[in-house]
Amino acid sequence: MLLVTLLADSLTSAQAVSDMRYQEWGHPPESEDPEWWLETTLREAGRHELPVTFVAKDASGAVLGAVGLDEYDLDERRDTTPWVTGMIVRRDHRGNGIGRALMTHLEQWAAQHHITEAWVGTDLALGFYQRCGWKLQETFTSNGEQISVLYKRFL
Repeated sequence: MLLVTLLADSLTSAQAVSDMRYQEWGHPPESEDPEWWLETTLREAGRHELPVTFVAKDASGAVLGAVGLDEYDLDERRDTTPWVTGMIVRRDHRGNGIGRALMTHLEQWAAQHHITEAWVGTDLALGFYQRCGWKLQETFTSNGEQISVLYKRFL
């Protein structure tokens, strides 16, 4: 059984979400400070307006993944909004549909809040976003070093 809720309704999950994100991305060019990851996760725990985060848990309440929606994610693309942020699924649960379930909840929330399109930038999970219906928009180099692939989806 998989339960997907807003992080705002499950703030006790914030540390687990933060820990997963830190383990995955807590190295340059991202912050290496675990407290920054927790503060960011808590800041993204909105309910009725951006930013929001969804959390996936199993029947025992263990956090399996999370995804956020925020005003922007890349400084170079502040003219596009909103952005999928912090999509993470525990390594030992990847490929089991958790990411897709998180994206479905995020897209439903967005539609209910009259958000008609969203963006995501990634250098990793290209196939995942394509399978979820996202369309390639652009590839560029961010900060002169990191390649980012931008996808867009009409909701």
